[in-house]
Amino acid sequence: MANDQILQRLIIIVLTVGVQVGCVSLGTPAISDRSSGATLNSSGQYVVRKGDTLYSIAWRLGLDYKSLASINGIGKPFVIFPGQKLRLRGKPQTIKTPRAGTKPAVVKTTTKAPAKPAARSTPAKPQKPKVVAKPAPRKPPTVAAKKPSQPNAARPKTSKPKPARTLSSKWAWPVKQQPIGKFGKGSNGLDYAISRRTNVMSAGLGEVVYAGNGIAGFERLVIVKHTGNLLSAYSFNGRVLVKEQQRIGAGMRLAEILPRPGVGQKLHFELRRNGNPINPGSVIR
Repeated sequence: MANDQILQRLIIIVLTVGVQVGCVSLGTPAISDRSSGATLNSSGQYVVRKGDTLYSIAWRLGLDYKSLASINGIGKPFVIFPGQKLRLRGKPQTIKTPRAGTKPAVVKTTTKAPAKPAARSTPAKPQKPKVVAKPAPRKPPTVAAKKPSQPNAARPKTSKPKPARTLSSKWAWPVKQQPIGKFGKGSNGLDYAISRRTNVMSAGLGEVVYAGNGIAGFERLVIVKHTGNLLSAYSFNGRVLVKEQQRIGAGMRLAEILPRPGVGQKLHFELRRNGNPINPGSVIR
């Protein structure tokens, strides 16, 4: 009897867990759970992985990219490499730049064939005196009569150069719809429920400093630097349309979200100043 009761309890537990798992929709980005997923060694340092940038690491760890660069003595353009260990705390370090002349220049030596002896010079032959020809008499210049201009004659068209496209600096919302939540209530930004094909727009003028999917807790992530201390980020499950180091204006396409039938998607949008999340409504009107 005791064994039958234990077996019945196990069956009930398995069925309960199966029902809960079946209720979870597949393919939805983990918006609420934003664990950093950072890989730290025993000394608390971050080990750079392939695809990382200084901006993405700072965003993942909730740090200011300028402070992270200063602590590790990294100057512009903030180049890092896989396997590099980054300190997360400490005093600013001097920027590490290679000193001039530290590495000896490698000079390639090649064996040259011996130079051939110069040919003997032969005495120059006497030149005959040149006969200077007399100049021909000049004729008076003839002036061609100007034809009367025809008023209805078609003038040749000149192609004007196209003006360079100016990037808009006016702030804009990433999508044209209302968010499903407010800033500060368990979220560092704004979440949008996406039910149809939607283009994700840049909130402002800036430069794309990260475009990839290498950050835990984010499906796809695009980070745009607007000023020295203001960044915007867009997390979504879709197609990235921009590249890193690309200059982009407000309202220009960053990505495209195309939900599958019966599966909703979300867009997570953040603004951070000096590494701290701020209310997007304080910047975008």
